[in-house]
Amino acid sequence: MKILAIDSSSKTATVALVDEKGIIGEYSINYLRHSVILMPMIDELLKKCEVPINQITHVAVSEGPGSFTGLRIGAATAKGLAHALNIPIVGVSSLLALAYNVSEFEGLICPVIDALNENVYGMLIRGGNFEVLIDAGVYSLEEITELVSNYSDKVLFVGEGVYSYKDKLQEMIRGKALFAKDKDNMARAASIGELAIQKIKKGEVISYFDFKPMYIRKSAAEIRLSGEGS
Repeated sequence: MKILAIDSSSKTATVALVDEKGIIGEYSINYLRHSVILMPMIDELLKKCEVPINQITHVAVSEGPGSFTGLRIGAATAKGLAHALNIPIVGVSSLLALAYNVSEFEGLICPVIDALNENVYGMLIRGGNFEVLIDAGVYSLEEITELVSNYSDKVLFVGEGVYSYKDKLQEMIRGKALFAKDKDNMARAASIGELAIQKIKKGEVISYFDFKPMYIRKSAAEIRLSGEGS
């Protein structure tokens, strides 16, 4: 089993090769032109790892939430490769992957991605056993504060939303809020790949034809066109 993992749901474009023994290789660039660099990154990764593309058994990709454009680019890349290679896709939550970066933390883990206007895409997970306590959704900072206040544990925030709202969260959740290191706030395709292995063992795969990103809410352009934002 060799999994090619892709995550372009944030400003970080990241690809990795993973198998049941661990990470074979990983390549990440903090650069927003994902449509230009993603395929060359995959090609370079395969060359450096000396893995022929026909040895890839699954494509794992971030299913969201995150950047609408980034998710579409990642989905299109994954679907194209899976179609060409006739292999299944494994969709992995971008929030779960962020939490996986710090999964050794035994308190509460709250991955956060900036959804603008003091809202975040977030969820709540118990570190250690990785139990999902609160499902992924769009939450205001006040709602996040309320959710974590129901638990006595300290909460570790992880993800790019930390950079936007660290000061406010620290003020609102006094004494309980911890924040991940910069390296752990970045999306990692290796985390997508390792979570994908767990899903593959459970038979949780999908065809390239059926895979769709999980946007959670409409894009700003769709809201404007529908008149909901007026």
